[in-house]
Amino acid sequence: MTWRDATWAIWSVIALLFVASEIAVIVSRGRLPRADDLFRVMTTSPTRRTLLVLGWLWLGWHTFAR
Repeated sequence: MTWRDATWAIWSVIALLFVASEIAVIVSRGRLPRADDLFRVMTTSPTRRTLLVLGWLWLGWHTFAR
């Protein structure tokens, strides 16, 4: 297994976890927060928004720079 294959495997697991969490929200009938609720909380203040963008840039650089 190459690093490229490992990266795709990790991204696949992350996508599956995201889908599973959204299914859990639907099954719980609103008792759990949705992903967009978390995103809304992360973008309410300028400091959090800046940290979110910097984290996204860091992740993108380290994922696709190879």
